[in-house]
Formats: sequence, structure tokens, C-alpha cells
Amino acid sequence: MRKAMFIAPLIIIGGCVSKAEFLSLQEEYKEIRSSNKDIKMQTRLYQDTQKQLNDTFYALRNTYFKQIEKRKQEAKQIIANKQNDSLRIEACLFATREEKNAYHYLNYARTKPKEFCERFVVPHWDKNNSYENSLVQTMRTMMPVPPIFPEFKLFQSALCHARTSGKTGYTGHDRQKDPRTGSKCNRFFMGECCSYGYDDGLGIILQLLIDNQVPSLGHREICLSEIYSEVGISIQPHERYGFNCVLDFM
Repeated sequence: MRKAMFIAPLIIIGGCVSKAEFLSLQEEYKEIRSSNKDIKMQTRLYQDTQKQLNDTFYALRNTYFKQIEKRKQEAKQIIANKQNDSLRIEACLFATREEKNAYHYLNYARTKPKEFCERFVVPHWDKNNSYENSLVQTMRTMMPVPPIFPEFKLFQSALCHARTSGKTGYTGHDRQKDPRTGSKCNRFFMGECCSYGYDDGLGIILQLLIDNQVPSLGHREICLSEIYSEVGISIQPHERYGFNCVLDFM
């Protein structure tokens, strides 16, 4: 009886799946396991690749945001510097309104030559004038130079020469005697520019930059030179030309 009960399940199993089918199922199972293993490997590779892409993306994003922040800070600093430059000129107690304007326009031409040219020179550009042609070419291609600021001793030097020249109607750079004192003005400068006929800051600076009929272009070169960092500007009445302006540079 026991022997019969033991043999019965084998007969049932043997009756459900043949040996060939069983071996076939085993092969399919192995293939499924192998395929599953490949899928897991591919999934792992995909996950690793995705992680690398994410890391690269976040690294690039962080770099981008850092660059943007750096540019913002640089822009703020530039604006602050410009504001400080303007405030430094506006705080000058010995300069008149138009003398301060001359400082501002001079710095505009120095620090943004191309922009200054397009805004103030090109609209009135006489293309038959070789001096204006050369100014446009110079300002469109030159590199910016640092701003320049008021200095009291240079102002005193410019003021004295502008006053004495104005009273006698003199034009030039030789120091003249003061009619009241009979003494000459002291020289305190490394470079000097003299303008005649203008009493406004923009007109003065444009006249010196164009430097019409001055073959050496000495005034233009001084105004746009990076070797100077300080200047004294004085606008005074002139016997012959109505006004004259002296700029003494150091």
C-alpha cells in the first residue's frame, strides 16, 4: 500500500511534463535569467550614464550661475566706480559748472572713445575735413584709457594762464605777465592744452580732440593719453575770442 502511494505522484508528474519539455523549459529559464542579467547590466549602465549626465548638468549650471553672479558683481563695481568718478568731479569745490562738464566729457572720451565718437562726433562729421576723419578713425579703434581727475595745483596753474592770456588776448603756451602784478604765472604741468572761443565743456573737448589745423595733433594726444591721471581746467574770458580754456595735465 505504501509502495503504491509513493509511485502515484511520479506517475502524475510524468504524465504532465515530458522530459524533453522539461529540458526545454530549463533552457528557456536559463535564457530568461541571462536576458534578465543583461537587462540589469544595461539598466545599471543607463543609471550610471544618467548620473554622469546629471552631475555634468549641475556642474555646468553651477558654473553658469557663478559666472552670471561674477558678471553682476563686476557690473555693479563698474557702476559704482563710474558713480564714484562722477561724484569725485562733482565734489570739486574749485571748478565751475562748465569746468566740471569739461572733466566729464573728457573722461567720457577717454573711457568710452567709440561711444563718445558715435554720439558727439559722427552726427556733425565733416568728411571733407581730414582732422575730423582721423579723429573718427582714432576713436573708433583706440582702447579705452583710465579717467582723469581734478587737482588743485594744476587748476591754479591753468587758472593763472587762462586769466593772463584772456586779459591780453594772447594765444599760446608761453606764460604771460599779470598786468596787475607784473609777474608771470608759474608752470605746473607736464602737458597743456589751450582752447579758444568756447565756454561750454563739450565744445572745448571737441575742439581739442579734432585739433583742427594742428598737424602734430598734440592736443588730441594729450587728452587721450594714458600717462596722465590729473588735470586742472579753467575757463576764463578772452579779449579776442570771448573765452579761453586752459587744461594743465600731470
